[in-house]
Amino acid sequence: MSNATLSRIIKRNEEDANRTAANVMMITFAIFTVVYILNVAGIFIIDRPVMNLAYCISAVLLLLPKLLNKLCGTSAKYLKYLYVLFADLFLLVITSALTYHVVVVYAYPIAIAGLYFSQKLTKLSAAGTLTVTAAGQLIAFYMGRNNDHNLQTLNRLVLFGILPRFLTLLCFAALLLLLTKRTSKLLSDDADNYEHLLSHNQEMICGFATLVENRDENTGGHIKRTSIYAELLARELQRTGKYSDIITDEFIECLAMVAPLHDIGKISIPDSILCKPGKLTDEEFDIMRSHSAKGSEIIKEIFLHSADENYKQMAYEVARYHHEKWNGRGYPEGLSENNIPLSARIMAVADVFDAVSEKRCYRDAMPLEECFKIISEGSGRDFDPVLADAFLNIRETITDVRKATHNK
Repeated sequence: MSNATLSRIIKRNEEDANRTAANVMMITFAIFTVVYILNVAGIFIIDRPVMNLAYCISAVLLLLPKLLNKLCGTSAKYLKYLYVLFADLFLLVITSALTYHVVVVYAYPIAIAGLYFSQKLTKLSAAGTLTVTAAGQLIAFYMGRNNDHNLQTLNRLVLFGILPRFLTLLCFAALLLLLTKRTSKLLSDDADNYEHLLSHNQEMICGFATLVENRDENTGGHIKRTSIYAELLARELQRTGKYSDIITDEFIECLAMVAPLHDIGKISIPDSILCKPGKLTDEEFDIMRSHSAKGSEIIKEIFLHSADENYKQMAYEVARYHHEKWNGRGYPEGLSENNIPLSARIMAVADVFDAVSEKRCYRDAMPLEECFKIISEGSGRDFDPVLADAFLNIRETITDVRKATHNK
């Protein structure tokens, strides 16, 4: 199983759990607001100054997660620990200032921790909750806020107040740990299944790419090199923070996997055109250009039932749109600028660079300096200028990769 795959699953769950925790705590504050209003109305008899202080502190603790999610983003790793801490502090406020009898609130921090399916966090929250439960009741006892006549001495408070709550919370925490362990196993199994699916898809993609390679002696090396160039360009964009809302580790992994299929439509091109040593006629060129549209149709059939939607969509994009141009003068649809999918724009740079830097049956390879110049001059015309700049930034790496693939 890939640790990276499992890490991505856990990361997505944590991001969702951070949003859920913030929403739950906001709802808790809304309920507490109702209690506060009822106390102001005289229906409850909690001391007014104490209630005011508890309400203000709770407002900060319960509403802060929503603000932190917006300021820090739900992917921040430390948020889950903060939210469990806030829940524990809220419990301390409730137990020390208000009442002993709202038993359900004692499980609140452990329940918040349970959203993350983390055994470590569940254990930490259980320890924190037990500590806060005892501390809150002791604070209330020594402040004279104990209204339970059965718990008027310290011994009775420990035996009949603190200890029963400890046992209840330990049972709840143990149950949650079992559920967390079970869920972790299910996540691990899902990650295994996902890896098998990726492996199957990769084998299928390589098989189809090989079909193209066997028909055109130039295309095989082209497939390998362009896939590497596209991945390197995507990683450079990620490093510099360009298109950060789109380019993630998952995006790059997906692009590297489907890039070999960008020329799959050439399977439908006759050998007399695909392998012609001379210049193509206008009619032959139109047939050659059809490979992008035909490739996207082949992709639809390939991935009809066997691939997840992300891979299917990106494979379709790189096959259909890798000959579109930034200025709208490409094919097959004449898309321009950001209307061209980012995956296809990346593929276009890699595709053109390799095409001009390699020998073809109808011409020699251009010098590398001239090839990089073509990318530079095509910036803002043929290519997304952001991508062209990023590609030129890694020209040394691209050069090294090209030499390495040729040496092999």
